[in-house]
Amino acid sequence: MKQYCIDVNIADDHVMLAEGLAETMNLTGKIHVSRFFSTIRECRQALKERQPDVLLLDISMPDGDGMAFFEELAKAYPKMKVIVVTMHDEYSVIRQMIDVGVHGYLLKNSSMAELVDAVQRVWKGGNYISPQVDEILHSTTVHQVSLTKVESSVLRLVCEGLTNPMIAKNLGLSVETVNWYRKRLLAKYGVKNTVGLVKLVLKEKLV
Repeated sequence: MKQYCIDVNIADDHVMLAEGLAETMNLTGKIHVSRFFSTIRECRQALKERQPDVLLLDISMPDGDGMAFFEELAKAYPKMKVIVVTMHDEYSVIRQMIDVGVHGYLLKNSSMAELVDAVQRVWKGGNYISPQVDEILHSTTVHQVSLTKVESSVLRLVCEGLTNPMIAKNLGLSVETVNWYRKRLLAKYGVKNTVGLVKLVLKEKLV
C-alpha cells in the first residue's frame, strides 16, 4: 500500500531557498511540496482554491505582515497546520507567534531532518518548537532588541509623531511597508500599540 505523502506548501520570498526545500523534501517520499509562493497575495489567492496539510510560512514577506497573515489564515482555515520557518530569533517575535497559535516554529538554519520531523509531528496533530527556539524562550538572559537601519529610522520618526504617510514620504517607502515596520517594532519591543512603544522608547532613551 502506497504511503500517504503530506501535502506541503511553502510561502517564502527567497525563491531559490523554497525551491531547494521543495526538491529535498520531495525526495523523502513522506512529503510532497506541491506549491510555493513568494508573496502573501499569491499565497492568499491560491489557498482560496485549495489548502495543503501543512503550510511553511516565513513571516518576513515583502508585501505584508506575516504575523497578521497567520492570524488571518487561522480563522479562515482552522484545519490547516502552519509552521513558521524564519530567521527571526527575537524572543518577542517567537512569543507572539506561539501566543496566537502557530503550530510550529523553526529557524532557517534548522536541518532538513528536523524540518521533516516537524512537518510530520504537526500533521499528526502535535506542535513543534525547535530546540534552538525553545532555548531562547527559556533563557534567563535579557533579550536585547536588534534593529535594522530602516527600523531605527522608522522608530525615530514614529517617536517624533509622524504618521505612516509622512514616514513613507520621508524614507521613500510605501505606506504599507511603513505599516509593516511599525508592527514589527511593536512585536520586537513587546508592546501592544504605538503609544506604548513611544512611552517605552522615551523612558529608556532608546533613540
